[in-house]
Amino acid sequence: MQSKFFQKFLIENKNILEKYGKIIEVKRNDILHSTTEELKQVSIILKGKLKVVKYTSEGYEQVLKYLNKNESFGEGLIFSGESYPSYIVAEEDSKVLEISRKGVLELFRENEDFLVLYLNEISKKLLNLSNVVDILIIKSIKERIIKYFSLLYKQQKSNIIYFKSKQKIANDIGSVREVVSRKIKELIDENIIEEIDKNHIKLINLKIFE
Repeated sequence: MQSKFFQKFLIENKNILEKYGKIIEVKRNDILHSTTEELKQVSIILKGKLKVVKYTSEGYEQVLKYLNKNESFGEGLIFSGESYPSYIVAEEDSKVLEISRKGVLELFRENEDFLVLYLNEISKKLLNLSNVVDILIIKSIKERIIKYFSLLYKQQKSNIIYFKSKQKIANDIGSVREVVSRKIKELIDENIIEEIDKNHIKLINLKIFE
């Protein structure tokens, strides 16, 4: 959500949120929701940062998405009666507003802008899930990294790519940092990419990433 719209949303729907919403505080590394819980609410991050996580059979953490302040989750399954498909874990100390099913339906009736925003959030999450699936079906870790940089290239529209850390890349593609570092070095040695600093690489052979 855009910050201005978010603040306007909170003010205009205060009565509904007080009736159907609750605020939860979680500490860093706490699990907010697990795959054993039925998803009964839409959650909006008021403060902090969360991550959507799955765990591999080997025990590795697979981060499907990071969720920042004003972002939301749970829209797609709130009316399905299904459990959370992934773990929701606090990346840092966070505060989350959770709105029940009845509250969401009331917001639909009272606020058309909320309905449009809701549908937009579902669309964005479906696209993100599609990108994650595209990466994970690739067996080679090197090819996963190439696909990962290719997605960043398309998003950032620059051959100078920013990424948060090699650990985040590892989490996102279902690997470990040591393997990612080794494969990135291979790509550098093959003159496919150039390392600028710890958070930036330059794509040399653009055909590979198009």
